[in-house]
Amino acid sequence: MPTNATHDQQVRILLVDDDEDDYLLTHDIVAEIPAGRYTLAWESDFDVALETICRNEFDVYLIDFRLGAKTGLELLKEKQDRQCPGPAILLTGDSQPEIDRAAEEAGADDFLEKSRLDPILLERSIRYALRQRAHKEELEEKVAERTAELAEANAKLVEADRRKDEFLATLAHELRNPLAPIRNSLEIVRLSIDIAKAVEKPLKVIERQTKHMVRLIDDLLDASRITRNNLQIELEPTDICEPLHAAIETSEPIIDAAGVSFTADLPSEPINVSGDNVRLCQLFTNLLTNAAKYTDRGGTVSLIVEKSCEHVVVRVKDTGVGIATEMLPQVFDMFAQLNSTLKRSKGGLGIGLALVKRLTEMHGGVVTVHSEGVGHGAEFVVTLPLLDKCGCAKCGK
Repeated sequence: MPTNATHDQQVRILLVDDDEDDYLLTHDIVAEIPAGRYTLAWESDFDVALETICRNEFDVYLIDFRLGAKTGLELLKEKQDRQCPGPAILLTGDSQPEIDRAAEEAGADDFLEKSRLDPILLERSIRYALRQRAHKEELEEKVAERTAELAEANAKLVEADRRKDEFLATLAHELRNPLAPIRNSLEIVRLSIDIAKAVEKPLKVIERQTKHMVRLIDDLLDASRITRNNLQIELEPTDICEPLHAAIETSEPIIDAAGVSFTADLPSEPINVSGDNVRLCQLFTNLLTNAAKYTDRGGTVSLIVEKSCEHVVVRVKDTGVGIATEMLPQVFDMFAQLNSTLKRSKGGLGIGLALVKRLTEMHGGVVTVHSEGVGHGAEFVVTLPLLDKCGCAKCGK
């Protein structure tokens, strides 16, 4: 197999030309090149020349522009399409810029005018073509090595991500297993008639911390389900007020403990959506507890429900620490902890808002966040499609 010729090696040249006189002329020119390290072979048939080129039997190829019914450009394109190796130089009867450009596009390494061909010019062109091709092959080799390295690194990242998902799922399940008997034992102790007053306060602490641990583990389970795309919901006609009332009831102890005032403006009439009652309650609970978490004592959290012709809009607004503008796009990312409010995370895993986004999307809705910046509070807006249009003229029903 040919190798990139060094200064002392023989350089094997194949001339592809359908004119024997041109071959003889080129042979004489090659013979006059100093040092005598160039040998010339000749092929006049287009198809045979292409197969010879693709077998990589020569170091460099001189291809005439005119090859009977076909052209040297066609041969170059065939060589390029079949990814045949070796540098190629196009020879033409006259200098035409458009042919030069076409030769370059077809993969030629150089372009020479036959009427001006001499030993010095030909050798210079051959050496240039060999250097260019060697440089190109070196770059291609480096690109291939780098591509392989990146592919290997990506495979390792994918595998690490898979193992992380499995770890989260296993961890959550393993942590959850002992919690049920702990809670049951607490209930048994609480129901005991002779329980001492001195035990009541520690029991409340244990119960409160156990509930908090349950919430964290449930978040871990949901995080695993999201990353595995395994989160399930059961859609059925649901009055949006039902999960909202349940979310308020669940969130009120946390809101009260935070020293935050809470207002809710819910409609008196049913607003039906296609939803999963339990998951919608979880969605709105996360928004309400998140608002309380990031609001100072004395602040306010408000819940507002608005109905349009085709959607119901639920707004959860707070007067809390707010969100820096550059951080807004990251709010719904999994495990996100915003730097400006990290100290207020109070044990959160950065999963709640990612879950809010996923659940909203699974209900066919969208969730957005608005904030004027740090210190100006935040507003989360969940928009869900109504189960049925309202029937007004605007809806067209």
